[in-house]
Formats: sequence, structure tokens, C-alpha cells
Amino acid sequence: MTTTIEGVFVDLTGALARSEVSARAFAELSDDGSENTHRAIAHHLREVTSAYALSAANMAGRSDWTLGREGLARKKGYATTEDYVQALGGGGGGTKADTRRLIEAGTMATEAEAARARQKEADLRAAEYPEAPPLDVHRPWFAPLGDAVTDGTLSTDAATAIRRGLGEPALGVTEDMLADAIVHLVAECRSLNADQAAKAARQCRDTIDAAGIASRADAMRARQYLRVFDKPDGMLHGSFELDPENGSYFKDFLLQITGPRTGGPRFVEKGEKERAQRIIDDPRSTDQIAAESLIEVIKVAAAADPGTLFGRIRPSVKLVVVQDPATAPTAAPTAAQPTAAQPTTGLVLLRNGFIEGTPDPATAATIDRTVCNTGFTPVLFGRDGTVLDVGREQRLFTQAQRAALALRDGGCMWKDCLRPPSFSEAHHLRLWQAEGGLTNLDEGILLCSPHHLRLHNDGWKIIRIGLEFWLIPPPAADPAQTPILLTSKSALKLGSPLRLQA
Repeated sequence: MTTTIEGVFVDLTGALARSEVSARAFAELSDDGSENTHRAIAHHLREVTSAYALSAANMAGRSDWTLGREGLARKKGYATTEDYVQALGGGGGGTKADTRRLIEAGTMATEAEAARARQKEADLRAAEYPEAPPLDVHRPWFAPLGDAVTDGTLSTDAATAIRRGLGEPALGVTEDMLADAIVHLVAECRSLNADQAAKAARQCRDTIDAAGIASRADAMRARQYLRVFDKPDGMLHGSFELDPENGSYFKDFLLQITGPRTGGPRFVEKGEKERAQRIIDDPRSTDQIAAESLIEVIKVAAAADPGTLFGRIRPSVKLVVVQDPATAPTAAPTAAQPTAAQPTTGLVLLRNGFIEGTPDPATAATIDRTVCNTGFTPVLFGRDGTVLDVGREQRLFTQAQRAALALRDGGCMWKDCLRPPSFSEAHHLRLWQAEGGLTNLDEGILLCSPHHLRLHNDGWKIIRIGLEFWLIPPPAADPAQTPILLTSKSALKLGSPLRLQA
């Protein structure tokens, strides 16, 4: 085994001595050496975590409640398996939720292994006794997730996120359908983190179980809460959970309050620049601004007449409804918002839409209520992506164009960035002034402010080939300048690889 810190982790079969690991050793690595070492550590950590999960499942099996006093956790004086496993982890045991996910992932892997063993036994029996009736071997529908954890394809967190995101079989959703979805998700999520895997799993569930969207929305609505209590020092402390619809409005409110400080769009309407600068210059902390602004809004709302619009800050979350292509008008849409009293001839709404910036669908009831109260903005997409184009008539993208980009891109398109459309800016693929770029949809893409600045300042470039966008790193970041495919985060999944095959 080599004695360098890079060799310690790249040679994963060797023994790792703590005396060989130090901050100085890492600091002495080259840039490429640092990247390779970290990648090797991450790979090694995934393998170790897989074994850790199997061990946790073993401890859970030995502590099953059906064993009564003979259960291992109970014999050791612990009330639950989670408490026991967490205690065995010492300072690295993680939270109770982490431990629960670890046991869940290990249990999936254990059950998958047991199913493989039963199948092997059945195959051997069938070969030896071809006349005998075949053994009934049940393989859990989530077994591929367990296999992925065992062989290191997925992390334990990603596997449990997919398992929870897909849910359970239900009326119209068979185990076979969920098993097929898992095979697809394992292939697509191997390079995604747990949060992204969870979103992909929920999208898959909604794709194969459209009838269950309303019931899942009702369940989330029922889980909403807001609790407060007085602390000994006189402060009021609270916690809350909101469903996707209410949560989106609340997040958008906070983004508008604190966006100029926390990396929100820099290119804003002329009349808003002064307000944005006041927020940046405000001596209060960002958290304090958010808290006091919320109370100000509550005070104004309590004193306002019903329907009064107060202040300049109003959540601008859009409920997206999809138009039936068969009935789409030939003229390009405008940015006007027809109210319920205005005619909408030619617009046939699908029974499910989604809230801009989230992967979760909106129910038919939510769509009907929103259309009744506020109307909607119809946005049409041409097959060639040329709707709502304005060429070089103006430099900045129009509101209608931004709405279309929001639906197409779903937020910042930079790889692994999850910032929503309200936190993103429209970037010209070809610079408007220096390269004569057009303010057209096929030459625009959404990027959050930090990534937009990084692209311009550090020499990155985005090109479009067909309907795909590719990020080209500068030589300093990647001497080979290997193109990186950028995929849509939109719930419409336009061009997204996370779409289930029909």
C-alpha cells in the first residue's frame, strides 16, 4: 500500500491507519488528487454504509418484539431497536430518523437476499425433480432496492427515499407496477442524492397512480400543523408543516422578502431595484427580516378588508394547468390572466396540474378553486420551441417567456441545483450584445443567480443540441471539457430522463 493520503483511500483493500490521516496530508494533494481521493472515500463510505445497514437489520431482527424478553434490545435494557442501534453507533450513530432509515434499508437488502436464496433453491429443486410441482417463491416488489443497496448501486438514504416515495400497492397499483418503477428508478437515480431520488419516486408514483393524487393530497393537508409555545426566556417558539400548495406560497413570500440577500435574481423590474437594495442594506439579519416581515403581513391582513391586496409583496406562485393539444388554438398565448368570468374557449384543462417549482401534482379541486379565484395563464409549447419569441426587439425576457421557461426548465438547470423558478434568471445562450443573441425560448435557459454568475465569471458555456442543453466546463475545471447534460426539473418532465416509459 502506498504511504500517500491519496493511496490510503484509493487502495481500499489496504488497512487504514489513523496516523496516516491528517488535514495537512489532504492540503498537500493536488486538485486532481483531492477530487480522486474524495470520490474514493465516498465510494468506500457507500460500501461501509451498506454493511452497516445489513448489520442494523440483523440487530433489528434479533430485537423483534415477538421475541419478548428474549429480544436483544430488551435484554440490553433498551425500549426500542432504534434506541439500541443508535447507542451502538456511539457518537456516529446519527439521529433516530437516520437509524430508522438505516434499519429500513438493511431490511430491504436482507429480504432481497433471502428471496434470491429461495429462488436458487427452487431452481435446483426443479432441475433435480422436474416432475414435482414448482415451489412458490415470493420475491418482494421492492427487492431490487435491496439488491441496489447490497451491491453499492444506491446509497441507503436514496434507497429508503425511493421506497417511501413510491408508497404501497393500492387499488389500481399492483406490486408488479411498483417493481417496474423501481427498476427504472434504480437506473436513473444512481447519480442522484436522496432528495432528488425522493422527488423522482413521487413523480413515478403519480404517473402510475393518477387516481391516488387526490387522496395523497388530502393526507398531506390533514398532516398540516402549526404549534407554538413560550420558552422560559419569554421568546415564542414554534414549528409547522404545510402541504405543497400552502408551502409553495409561503416559500415564495420568504423568497421575495429575503431574495436579494440570499442569491435571488439580480435582473429585476426597474421599479423593484430600489426595494431590493433597501433589503440588502437593511442592518437587521436575514432571519430577523423574515420574522418581522411575517408579523407585519399578519397585522395588515388582520386589519384588511376581505380581498384587499396589501403591500408590494404578494406570493406569485403559479398553478400550472396543461392544455389538451387536440384543442389548442393556433395563435400564441399572451401573458394576460383571464378570470373565471372571461371566456376560455378552446382551453381544455387536464384534471391534474402542478404547482410551479414543486414535483407534486395539484388535484382537480385545487385547479378548479384557483381558476375560479384568480384565473390562469395559458402557456403553449411549439414542437420547435419557438413560441413567445421576440428576437432582438428587447434584451430581457418577457414575463410570458419567463413563465414558459419556468414550465420547461422547472428552476435552475445547473446540474444538481434545486433552486425553483422564482429564484432563477433567464440566461441567453448567445450573449445578446456581444454575440448578437436572440431573446427567444430556444436560446434561453433558467439559472439561479450564483450559477449564472459562475457561468459568466468562470468561463463555463451552455450550448443547445436539438432539444438538449449541454454545460461545457472551462479547461480549469475539466481539461477535457467533457459536456454535462442538463435535465429539466419541471414536473411536466419535458426532456427529463426521470419520465417512466409508456
